[in-house]
Amino acid sequence: MGCEVTHKECSWGTAGLRICARGVSSLPCLPAICCGERKQEQSQLLELEGASFEALFTLGELIGHGTFGKVYGCQAYGGTDLCVKIVGVSGRHAARAAKLPNDEKLELLRLLRTLHHPNIVRYHQFFQSADAMYIVMSRCLGPDLMDHMEAVGELKMQAVKDISRMMLLAIDAVHRHGLMHRDIKPENFRFKDSDAAVLQLLDFGGAKVAGDVPKAHTVTGTLLYVAPEVFDGVYTKSCDVWSCGIVVFLLVSGHLPFQTSDVTILRSMHRDPVLTGECLFRGERWRQAPATARGLVRGLLSEAATRLTAAAASEHPWLESGDAEAEESDESCVASSGSGSHELKRTYFAWNLAESDASETCSDFQLEEVGKPIVAKA
Repeated sequence: MGCEVTHKECSWGTAGLRICARGVSSLPCLPAICCGERKQEQSQLLELEGASFEALFTLGELIGHGTFGKVYGCQAYGGTDLCVKIVGVSGRHAARAAKLPNDEKLELLRLLRTLHHPNIVRYHQFFQSADAMYIVMSRCLGPDLMDHMEAVGELKMQAVKDISRMMLLAIDAVHRHGLMHRDIKPENFRFKDSDAAVLQLLDFGGAKVAGDVPKAHTVTGTLLYVAPEVFDGVYTKSCDVWSCGIVVFLLVSGHLPFQTSDVTILRSMHRDPVLTGECLFRGERWRQAPATARGLVRGLLSEAATRLTAAAASEHPWLESGDAEAEESDESCVASSGSGSHELKRTYFAWNLAESDASETCSDFQLEEVGKPIVAKA
């Protein structure tokens, strides 16, 4: 990716991120990185087009909020409807990116800015003021995956397969781009439009540059979706594949494979050969699901060394199987959908916000009930 350097500024061209040497006192300063040139010692500013968020966008209504920030609708002065996530840059709930070393921060933002895939929300621009980071992205008009499952109540098996494939394609694109997401769960997938046809991965607040070699990282994620190796603090991008396996399990069966709010008990469950063996697929819905569906989930929930890659999983025979198998399994699921309902609970495991990304300290947990059970049906 080319870099056009002048005495005033350095940019990544189509990547969209720019390091400007303009004096804007209201925003924090970062060191410049100029494609092989020596870092300039003068103060620099990370921004796009040399302007603040307020200069390019109008802030709209509040869409949602969480522990680490709020999401608002926003509109570019050219008329495009987008949304912006606003997160703090200091304190316990500060944006993780704001705490990264400058070089790592710029690399992460550059990768996010150039991550283009139909199943990943598009990140457009990043701004940082004295007390907040503004993340401008495309706006998804449909529900998140958890809300969709609760609203529909009973998912057809073909819909489960379509959703699973879109999730895996998104994760594969993230991994191919040199990143790991680290918080794969239903709430972080949202449908692009209200027709619930195209699913997109979002919320890269925990994302990190990563490869295939295990390294020390923060223990982070959402408790019941976290891969076993993450709790050891040494893992790779394959942790996302385990988390996706948990979501696929939920889509097929209507319940999570491991359910507890206690970290010690959860880790014991992960190591239990009985719970992770054939007992993993307990229940009438799994007995009626195709063997290939169990094979995919088994491959996603394997030990890190033998776990499927997202690319391989997205081409799994179950996801590629025709309508005949889908119709057969759908019919079985309809007959059983009225029995053995499970009350789901979502357990939130907040990001560890330690200064060092090698920290293994876990944050507190918060347990929140989800409403209706989720069932796969015809």
